[in-house]
Amino acid sequence: MNEKKIHITVCDDIPLERAVGYVRDVIKHGRISKNDTMFCYLTLIHDKETNQRIAVQTMDYRKSDCFRVYLDGRYDKYGNLISIK
Repeated sequence: MNEKKIHITVCDDIPLERAVGYVRDVIKHGRISKNDTMFCYLTLIHDKETNQRIAVQTMDYRKSDCFRVYLDGRYDKYGNLISIK
């Protein structure tokens, strides 16, 4: 049997069901990075319901597709860019 696995790390108290939805959106776009062998390295999503900017990062591991979902810390809760020092 050919099993496929994904690993999702969820940070910043993002609800699991939302995190899985963000990852699903990245997967829907297909493998577009690294000569079409990986999902997008970094996808930024604006969640209109929560008014948060979410980052979905893909990591390059051999055995499974790995994703990290976290708040994009460059923006405040109102969507304004925070100055980076």
